[in-house]
Amino acid sequence: MTALTPTLAIVAARLPSPPSSIDVLDDEVAGETPDWRGIAVPEHVMQRFARRSDAAPLAARPIAGGQIHLLARRPGFGAVLLDAWDSTRQRWRGWLVTPDTAYADACGLVVEERDAPADPRAGLVLCDMPLTLAVTDLGACLGVFSQERLQAARWLELHGRANGATSAPGVIARVALPGDDYALTGTPLSSELGKDGRVAYRQLLRQGLQQLQIAPADALAPISKPVQAANASRWLKIVTAVAASVMVVQSAWLFLPKEGAVVGNAEFRNGAPQRSGVETGVRTRVLFRAEATEAEIRTWLQREQLEIVAGPDTLGAFTVLSRNRQKVLPPPGPGNPLAVINP
Repeated sequence: MTALTPTLAIVAARLPSPPSSIDVLDDEVAGETPDWRGIAVPEHVMQRFARRSDAAPLAARPIAGGQIHLLARRPGFGAVLLDAWDSTRQRWRGWLVTPDTAYADACGLVVEERDAPADPRAGLVLCDMPLTLAVTDLGACLGVFSQERLQAARWLELHGRANGATSAPGVIARVALPGDDYALTGTPLSSELGKDGRVAYRQLLRQGLQQLQIAPADALAPISKPVQAANASRWLKIVTAVAASVMVVQSAWLFLPKEGAVVGNAEFRNGAPQRSGVETGVRTRVLFRAEATEAEIRTWLQREQLEIVAGPDTLGAFTVLSRNRQKVLPPPGPGNPLAVINP
């Protein structure tokens, strides 16, 4: 294979400056709008439900190279794109996968439409974070890469750092690959301390992998129990908080709002939601059952007079809003799609 010097080309998406998570899609409904609950599920969330439904038949596939599998011990943390089986060590080699396309760097491979069907929890392959895992570390299958796309991940691991573009967090662009192919990826990380949130994001991911005792691919020594840091029990919460502070974009070129577009109850101008009033009501974070359908969730939201205003975050949780300040959600059980309230 001939190595090319990575060169960014056509900008496919420029992600907006991340709003505070509390501001996303939470605008007050202005004026007389009797049917506002008819849009309780924003269109981009419905698209995510559709993508998850399309990928559902892949969940029980026999394990093979090119597949993306959840991490069995902490499925909310991430997944892995399997590369090859190491028969000597009896482990799979692969790369960490997260839903957070907004954090793509020069070694990040963005999951796109040609990779469909793919669960929205598989959004970004971090080709600079290779892993080795036992079969027992692998959960449900989220998607399957073609051999060409698997080769793209291998190439980015080896050559992505040679990308000479200027650091620009949030920019997704084309990089030429051997054989007239391309990949959608990000720009190099910034070397300026504290200027690039992607650096802190990767540090938190590495800390999380250490807590899960998942070894990097180049580690030859047996996995040892990591030294407990003072805040070791908080690492997953920190990762969630950081990831929730950006707009988590799956297939950014597909879901970025157009100028003047209305998503849910928020109007987007210059890539940022415009507030039309002050929110009144009660917010609650919820996890829906994995098998719950979009239709079931929509019906339940309308019956309970609730609106999805944020999410899903990295744990798959949504935030719902009730305009009734006295509203108490029914407990998970028959008749509703809830799995957990306030996870």
